[in-house]
Amino acid sequence: MAPYRRYLDTQQRKIYEKWENRQTHNQPINKKIDKQPLISIIVPTYNTPVKYLRDMIKSVEGQSYDNWELIIVDDASPNDDVKHEIRKIAKNNTKIKPFFLKTNRHIAGATNYGINKANGEYIGLLDHDDMLHKDALLLVVNKINELPGVKFIYTDEVKLDEKGRQYQPFFKPDWNIDFLRSINYITHFAIIQRDSLIELGGEDGVYNGTQDWELFLRATRTLKSSQIAHIPKILYYWRVHNNSTAGNLDAKPYVIGAQKKALTDDIKKRHMEAEVVRDSLYGAQWCMRYSSPSQQDVTVNNILFSRDDSVGNVLSRETSDVIIFSNSSVDYSGDYSLLGDIFREDIGAVIPRIYDESQVVGNLKSILDEKIVKFIQELSRRSFTKHIYLTSKYNLKDVCSSVLFIERKKLSLIDESTKITSRSLTKALCDKDLRTLYNPYMTTKEEK
Repeated sequence: MAPYRRYLDTQQRKIYEKWENRQTHNQPINKKIDKQPLISIIVPTYNTPVKYLRDMIKSVEGQSYDNWELIIVDDASPNDDVKHEIRKIAKNNTKIKPFFLKTNRHIAGATNYGINKANGEYIGLLDHDDMLHKDALLLVVNKINELPGVKFIYTDEVKLDEKGRQYQPFFKPDWNIDFLRSINYITHFAIIQRDSLIELGGEDGVYNGTQDWELFLRATRTLKSSQIAHIPKILYYWRVHNNSTAGNLDAKPYVIGAQKKALTDDIKKRHMEAEVVRDSLYGAQWCMRYSSPSQQDVTVNNILFSRDDSVGNVLSRETSDVIIFSNSSVDYSGDYSLLGDIFREDIGAVIPRIYDESQVVGNLKSILDEKIVKFIQELSRRSFTKHIYLTSKYNLKDVCSSVLFIERKKLSLIDESTKITSRSLTKALCDKDLRTLYNPYMTTKEEK
């Protein structure tokens, strides 16, 4: 399969390059930035290929925003060439501050060492073989000025192959809790207010291999959604090579256990009941199975969408615990243990698996820019950004769907005049801060 995958990646890269060339790259900031905080970029290194090390440092030195420091923490690399290169480069730039650990502390320990040595008001996490867009810090600082209370910022990203060519872009949504429980969609580039990071205790070495994901889960347990910001621009270049997790999760098999522990511990800390299940097909993805009533204790009924019907009418005649709204008569054919999302206090409507891929991607217009959604439609399943939206759980807003699952008591919270259409129902529920959830693990079948 490897040659075929390389061929598909080549095709996806060509599509992306063509799209990227069509974009208009204006100057990102045309106004004076009042607040210009020092940004400390933390980079743990360990036997980093010297070429990649130089590329990483060059991308930081070339930033259009100038108030930064680069903290490089070498985690006792056996390869002396790495240490020599770091010292040589740091001699020529006082903003690069190298530290050399005598014993290996692993990535979380090395990162925390760097955090403790940092002077910046904000901390940026950068991998030793990756690169930043030249305006990455400038756009981060602009966001800090736009949102004075922001404490956690992340950006979009794209992969780099070993020849430095861009492919596999990942266009992310704004803060999306169910997406983060499915996969570490935040990854890079992440910037956290230093005081908040210190208060959190930095990264936890217990979760080495998925320390960033665990940190993001822990941070978002305490932060308000208004303190989490997303910059919808590709500002991070994630290098793919033989030993990188970006290229092959099996390169670091211990990561799987760390991911499961991080997700399990997060659910417990949020005082929620759920089973953490690894996706049987896509090993880097996870499915939270939230507790739900047994099949014997829950009643389910199907009602057809109709603009002539209203929520008030449905409530007056329907007593089932769960109502399936649909275009045609359907029956729930899946595991009742998967219905737990419907009963969550923060979820309004649940959309089961949609087999029309264009409709799944089309619904992303509620959380992504319409131009981005149009581009994703052009990509194949091999493209990560399309694959992940087709196969994982995440939150949406008001959407069009052929099927919706809604707990009856949630309907009583919205206006009784609301029409029985998917758009009207999901909008009314979202207006009550009840998110829509896409759950591809749930399936329905048409009744004959």
